[in-house]
Amino acid sequence: MNQAQTGTVGSLIEQLRSSDRTKRLSAASQLADLEGEAKTAIPILKSWIGSEDRYSHVTALGTMMWIDRSEADALLPLLIEALEMDGLEQWQAILQIQSLGELAIKAVPGLTRLVEEGDTTVCWQASDALYQITGDDSSVVKVGQRLLNDPDELVRVVAVEHLMQLHKSVPTLQKVAVEDESGLVRNRARQALKEIEGRG
Repeated sequence: MNQAQTGTVGSLIEQLRSSDRTKRLSAASQLADLEGEAKTAIPILKSWIGSEDRYSHVTALGTMMWIDRSEADALLPLLIEALEMDGLEQWQAILQIQSLGELAIKAVPGLTRLVEEGDTTVCWQASDALYQITGDDSSVVKVGQRLLNDPDELVRVVAVEHLMQLHKSVPTLQKVAVEDESGLVRNRARQALKEIEGRG
């Protein structure tokens, strides 16, 4: 680690001790980006585990695994348990698991359950996580197709965004771009098709 990085880590560790929750969480996010260079932050992050602030608990688990992948065996089960939380804590648990990629393979059953049972936001984020972890896009397609049948046009826009990441979703998006009753959804599907075409 060079001197500049040392200074950065030291500054972020000080922010982890801040009384300002927003600063603490921001520092944790930045330390995750530094990965192994930030190992000196682990003792403070460990103190967040089990705290009444469940969002910080979940953030600490994911951050520590980014910093030191050898922590995964001990910490991943706790992060998988966090999938049973609700609200922002559940969302954060899904994002943290998704960021770990193949390292989080043991989370697949929990994520699959959320794809089947979660609300709109949860099911599409869980399917994205499954795609990142396994490389299997079937859950993304399944959720996208389900959401395209929702009566709420904003949910259908979410479905278009969701399917846009897959080239094989082009025929579905072409149909939506012509047939959906909502001009908002049709326009977003057309934009999505252009973005897919631009990616080659």
